[in-house]
Amino acid sequence: MKKTGLITILAVALMSTTAFADGTNKTGKQKIPYMAKQEFSSDFANAKKVHWNRDQQYSEASFVQNNKPMHAFYNWDGDLVGTTHTVSFSDLPASARKTISKQFKNYTIGRVIKYHYMESGLNDLYPLVPYESSINYFVALKKDDQLNYSILKVTPDGEVSFFETMK
Repeated sequence: MKKTGLITILAVALMSTTAFADGTNKTGKQKIPYMAKQEFSSDFANAKKVHWNRDQQYSEASFVQNNKPMHAFYNWDGDLVGTTHTVSFSDLPASARKTISKQFKNYTIGRVIKYHYMESGLNDLYPLVPYESSINYFVALKKDDQLNYSILKVTPDGEVSFFETMK
């Protein structure tokens, strides 16, 4: 997945509220593709309070499943690209928590999301060797005197790297 696509997904997930619509399907100005809705119904049959949005790249379903607010992102073909949901800082690998606490001690920890990337993560040169985990965490950090959030990427192995700055 291109970094710009991932940034779009993360911006929505990190900055959206956990409040959901009253169970109605609402969209922005763009129509949600039929295949995305069909795939969503199949992928998340027990979803409640579904709310749809659409941007130029993805259809986003915000919903509740098993009492957990989630987001699912579908491409124009209706394929599930990934899902996100909020987790707590304590859900991160211990080594990542230690690194963040040490290197970013002057920052306030904001939202932490778990991102599950559904598309194939195989390297074209070495098709049997995955080049990236299909699950990553993203942590929003902010200094009191700054307007922007620093977004860190955390792998399941506990590696921490700077990902992006967002407003």
